[in-house]
Amino acid sequence: MLGRYVLREVLLPFLVGVLLFVALLTFDLLSSLSGVLLSRGAGAADILRLVLFRLPWTLSLALPLGLVFALLVGLSRLIRGSELKAAYAGGVPPLALLRPLLLLSLALALLNLANLAEVRPRALEAYDAELSRLLYGEGALSGVLRKELYAPPGLGVYYAEEIRPQGAENRLYGVRVVDEKGRVYSAQEGVWDGAGWRLEGHVLEGEEVRAFQGTLPFPASFRPKESLGSRDPYDTTTLRELWERGKVEASARFALHRRLADALGALFLGWVAAALGLSFREAAWAFLAVVLLIFGYYVLWTFSAQLARYDVSPLWAHLPNLFYGALALFLTWRLR
Repeated sequence: MLGRYVLREVLLPFLVGVLLFVALLTFDLLSSLSGVLLSRGAGAADILRLVLFRLPWTLSLALPLGLVFALLVGLSRLIRGSELKAAYAGGVPPLALLRPLLLLSLALALLNLANLAEVRPRALEAYDAELSRLLYGEGALSGVLRKELYAPPGLGVYYAEEIRPQGAENRLYGVRVVDEKGRVYSAQEGVWDGAGWRLEGHVLEGEEVRAFQGTLPFPASFRPKESLGSRDPYDTTTLRELWERGKVEASARFALHRRLADALGALFLGWVAAALGLSFREAAWAFLAVVLLIFGYYVLWTFSAQLARYDVSPLWAHLPNLFYGALALFLTWRLR
């Protein structure tokens, strides 16, 4: 009963917090695109489509941030009204109040995982197409990738000057492949389908050059693409496709773990916020805690992304959650 009461106290601040962060992120988007939208004569319908297509990306950030805001603000109201003190004095252990807040954080993390896995990538792909239409006109988004390099473990290095997605297969141009035995394959054109890279060209083995026609094995099956409207080239790639790309791209492996870590971030942020809120005796600390928790997570999130540039383990993507998970366990232990 008391747990449901605490959840009700958190619900309204959560809705307010999510709306606040959605508004801030949407305003930032529109301000960054304002020059382009004005110069292209974009109408209200065009702007609304961009905002709607961008909404899943906005919510992926606003939901965990709004949760932190809601937990600390909602619990601070209970502190000001001395309701937490009364509950503790009546024999209610803090851990009993922590449990429903943890379940709320877990539910939000699972919701965000579904968003990050499928909804956000597909919405961002639609956002890219709409932005391309505004910038370059109808049908301008070609999807052509240039100078793509893949390194399937145990299979060597695969390189193509151009890759043009065409339905279930991809057209390859300017192909060079060095297999695990040092043989060098080259072809002007080729096809990338479910079987691998089908080439008709030449192979250099030692000092001997001979004609080659066949299929080189390629273990990953995905549609190569990059994001136009994001700094992250994997933003329009679904979680399943990221798994496939991770078989041949080291950076995709980090992106995969980053996507999973971002979803779990709601759980650990919510856990720390709830444990902090239940341990405070003064409501004034809650607002400072909101800023510090969000800022601290962002610093660790940025630091782990910098590590990815040096080809370290993709597991470093989970650094913020590991730190906040340890902090949450410590705070929970203190609540006993």
